Amino acid sequence: MNIDPASTTDIDRPSPWPNANARLLGLGVGLPVKPLDRLAQFSPLDFERFTLEWATGYLARKVPGVDQVQQRGGSGDKGRDVVVWLDPTAADPRRWSLYQCKHYQTRLGWGSAAAEIAKVLFYTYRGDYRAPSEYWFVTHLGVTSDLQDTLDDPAGMARRIVADWDKRCRYEIMKDEVILEPSLEEHVRKFDFSIFRAKQPLELLQEHAQTNYHHTVFGLPLIERVVPKVPPSAVAPTETVYVGRLLEAIGEAVGEPVVDEVALQPFPKEAALFRRSRLTFYCAENLRELARDSMLDEAFFDTLLQEFADGLYFTYTGPAANGLARLGATVQAAQSLQLTGHMLNPHVMANDREGMCHQLANDGIVEWIDR
Repeated sequence: MNIDPASTTDIDRPSPWPNANARLLGLGVGLPVKPLDRLAQFSPLDFERFTLEWATGYLARKVPGVDQVQQRGGSGDKGRDVVVWLDPTAADPRRWSLYQCKHYQTRLGWGSAAAEIAKVLFYTYRGDYRAPSEYWFVTHLGVTSDLQDTLDDPAGMARRIVADWDKRCRYEIMKDEVILEPSLEEHVRKFDFSIFRAKQPLELLQEHAQTNYHHTVFGLPLIERVVPKVPPSAVAPTETVYVGRLLEAIGEAVGEPVVDEVALQPFPKEAALFRRSRLTFYCAENLRELARDSMLDEAFFDTLLQEFADGLYFTYTGPAANGLARLGATVQAAQSLQLTGHMLNPHVMANDREGMCHQLANDGIVEWIDR
């Protein structure tokens, strides 16, 4: 029987972590806590958010062949927290994997795991859904040695769950008791118990580290920033907008049209400004690359650029004698703009601040001359 589509929910993006910037930078919070220790300290809500990050950032993007990731959980989930479909909807049979998340004060043991395993056994017996290709217990503290031994012995697990049915499973599957009738017992004994496994916390962290959430959550240090690239001799296609607006402002100041750098030869001061502007633009691009490569998310730079756009608004939209005066006032204001709350703040240099003014022009946000 196919799973009811009404009971499925595509996973939403997890909400941001509180105090992520302090955690990332280690500001006022002492030495960084090791990820494995921090994982063990999570509250149930923290672990739920962490699991969503792992599912959306790793399972959906890194596991080969994944077609769709869905969050279940809650009333009526029939023992399914996160469902990973390995085939498109039209496939028959449609393969899938199940990830069951457990957050307890101690390691997950056989008593709790048996009840969850029994749900899969019962609902596959009843035909509510097909057996998954894999079933993973996802925990923040790991599993007990007893449970791991049981998971490592599928045949023994089958015998054990039959023996423990009345104690561990009979009243834990649904509101009504589930008696191990002969037909259900036959289904249990024929079931492939090798699908049941435990995701080790260290492995879980290693996979979470491949998502763009990891640095924000665990406060791992950023890689050392590389030296910014020297601007190429020719203006690149990605520079044309801000370069055009800069040349317009220079042309306005010198009283004649300036179409390229060659036309700046009679104006050494303005030519130096042009070269400096390209240099600082590439410095800001270097900061963008740091966010992309070290934090795995360029959006960190985008939020920083938005702070500049907001903080400098009344400077670049205010009155000015000419375009170069407006540019100069905007750059000066950028050098003193407060960014204490942004995680990239310790990496922002003076040239980055100036370059982000040109980034804003390149994005069409800033006009230097009055139209």
